[in-house]
Amino acid sequence: MTTRSRGRGPARPGVRRSTGGRPVRAAAVPPPWRRWLLPGVVAAATVVALVLYFTPVLGVRDVRVEGNGALSEQEVLAAAGVELGKPMLQVDEEQIAERLRAVPKVAEAGVELAWPSTVQLRVTERVPVAYLVTSTGFQLVDAGGVTFDQVPQAPAGLPRLEARPAGPGDPAITAAMTVLTALPPAVRAEVTAVIAQNPRDLRLHLRGDREVEWGDVRETPRKAAILTPLLTRPGRVYDVTSPILPTVAK
Repeated sequence: MTTRSRGRGPARPGVRRSTGGRPVRAAAVPPPWRRWLLPGVVAAATVVALVLYFTPVLGVRDVRVEGNGALSEQEVLAAAGVELGKPMLQVDEEQIAERLRAVPKVAEAGVELAWPSTVQLRVTERVPVAYLVTSTGFQLVDAGGVTFDQVPQAPAGLPRLEARPAGPGDPAITAAMTVLTALPPAVRAEVTAVIAQNPRDLRLHLRGDREVEWGDVRETPRKAAILTPLLTRPGRVYDVTSPILPTVAK
């Protein structure tokens, strides 16, 4: 009696047997074109990027200005220095914003790219809240104590600021503006002058030959709140240097 061999038969093409005896299909070899697909895509993307970066295909065609008032549009454009035709990818928003912030009348600036070809400039101008008398004229001062413009005559409706020394970043000027901007609008409208010989001795001159002894900037919000009802009392000198015990003198 013959015995049939239990050995494995010949493997079929494209099929190999695993150690467990189950056939496993061999991985198919990818067609040659697939090996060149990714490098081709990368090369094409590189060419497109180079064209957009170094040529005016997507260049600046329009520059728009928002937020200006005292400054003309031409003044803002000149300060920004945006070159028409320059590729949008080469436009540095922060550099443009820094050039705009260097303009004395500009408090803050922002730049935005509006694709495909517009640069948007937004400026926030400084607003005068007081003025300094100098040997050359009248300098406007904003709420942060920054002097930013000179005018030929005293601005109507703004209080005079007296401070020595009157220089950029002077602590006396900064303290004076802290107090002035903390006042309620109705009280601020009564102020004709802010005397700030030093940041620890601030005084306000009001309409009607009245004066407020303020002291330093400590507890400024509390002093401002106390001053409003205090001014309803008759008197000439109103002392809030100690907000715990304010006084009125004739």
